[in-house]
Amino acid sequence: MLCGIIDSGDDRMKKVALLSILIFSILALSVFANGQIVADKVLTGKTIVLDPGNGGSDPGAIGPTGLLEKNINLIVALDLAQLLKIQGANVILTRSTDIYVPLRQRIEIANQATADLFISIAHNSIQGAPNVDRPQVFYWSTSDSSKFAAGIFLKAFERFFGTNGDLIKEEFTVLRYAQVPAILVEPCFMSNPTREQWLKSSKNLWREAVIYDMAILEYFETLGS
Repeated sequence: MLCGIIDSGDDRMKKVALLSILIFSILALSVFANGQIVADKVLTGKTIVLDPGNGGSDPGAIGPTGLLEKNINLIVALDLAQLLKIQGANVILTRSTDIYVPLRQRIEIANQATADLFISIAHNSIQGAPNVDRPQVFYWSTSDSSKFAAGIFLKAFERFFGTNGDLIKEEFTVLRYAQVPAILVEPCFMSNPTREQWLKSSKNLWREAVIYDMAILEYFETLGS
């Protein structure tokens, strides 16, 4: 396992069982909408680039007890990739192991693939304010659906965590050089001691991946309506 996330054998079995239930629920939602059968899967044929932030020599944020952001970013991305692939999406990961990928290279992967959506997966941190914990979602372009996507993801995590967050226009490299709809999502603050402990659970990271998946479904469903 990645550093800081420890699973027992029982936890892994529970994780598999939880995944099976979640996949069934998600697929059911993609088949039934407002009581009517939907023939096509929403994500079939969509190219989605997942960018687990940080990696390698860049640990990202470090929690109060040493949890590394780069590790949980990767776990959530890998979990989400499994869910998306089952639903027919073409998923591209900017990294699938603990390596550092330059920022311009990350977004170029999405540009070259003409991705339908680029999502940079991150977790937030702030020094000297351990009580802060809320979702923040960033976008840059206003000439495509980036801001629209960011709003959907923000609302999804606000509902999940039960707290208001921030929708922010920010010139991050992975957003500034995007030629496709692109967002950067930070669902919570791992500098919050309670949240850091929550993030140490692989089951909670699965839950986070599912919220991403639901937001992705809502984004493409709304675009197609």
